[in-house]
Amino acid sequence: MFNSANKFINTKKLFYICLTLSILISSFFVSKINSAPSARALIGPISVVGEVSVPEQQILFNHLREKLNKRYHLVSHKMLELITEHGISSIDIEDCADSKCVRTVQNFVNNLRQQFNTDELFLFQVVQSKTETQLSLKLASLSLPEVTRRIVTQTCRECDIEKLMQNVDIIVQRMLEKIAGEEVTPSEEAVATEKVAPSKEEIALPDEADQPESVERLEIVEEKTPVAPAPDPYIVDRDSYNQQISKLLLDVTYALQIFRSGMFVQIEVSIDPYGSVVKQRIIKSSGSRDFDETAIISLEEIQFDPLPETMLKYGNYVVILQIQNSR
Repeated sequence: MFNSANKFINTKKLFYICLTLSILISSFFVSKINSAPSARALIGPISVVGEVSVPEQQILFNHLREKLNKRYHLVSHKMLELITEHGISSIDIEDCADSKCVRTVQNFVNNLRQQFNTDELFLFQVVQSKTETQLSLKLASLSLPEVTRRIVTQTCRECDIEKLMQNVDIIVQRMLEKIAGEEVTPSEEAVATEKVAPSKEEIALPDEADQPESVERLEIVEEKTPVAPAPDPYIVDRDSYNQQISKLLLDVTYALQIFRSGMFVQIEVSIDPYGSVVKQRIIKSSGSRDFDETAIISLEEIQFDPLPETMLKYGNYVVILQIQNSR
């Protein structure tokens, strides 16, 4: 009886020791998960096409950054705005019209990649017509900016700022789900390599083997493979139209050769469906009134091509042009 009592006491002690170890191990892993650092990511300045007020732009952009900040440590978009010092108005390589611009953007983002030790670049765009607003969030790699990894869009009709903020939540959620889908396959493979002993199903006898079951499993894996999204017709036509605009702007740059080299002006231009300039507004002056007026007069004399059919539903095409002299 005395031995039975000792055995009971020892068993009880062993139980408490195992319980304590389990609690300590659980606490260790929870603390490791909670203290895991977020990845870094760069986010470009907001790109706007159409009539969107500056306060609304800032509200949407701030809300986007807040949502992305739950997953990433965000590098300030002001770092990307420094590319204007190289005479380029946009960090998006799709806005380039010549090889020099492409090389400049590639070198610029490569330096940022090395400086901040990240490869993630998010680009946010708002396109607004009279009744519709489209939000677009694109993910590109700093190591390969000419390739779009992921892009999500959300269109809203006659929406106020509160509804647009909800749409920002939607595109961020969809983007993060797509990114998580890219990470699922590697993590599953890593877990599979840690097996010490095969399971019973993996050592099935010949008469227990079920070939159709293995085929079914293969089909399930194949269904998880993400399908590349079809390119947005609007974005394709917009980029092509921007390239045509860049070619026609050569005449304007030639007219500005009489001024000091290195001067530039940023002008917001509204182009109607027939390709005529109906409105101009200086966004950033060159500092010379004569230079700015010469650029505006030269733009008024240009007849652009009619807008593509996919761009007509958004009304007039509003674009910011950076015009500089070259000699």
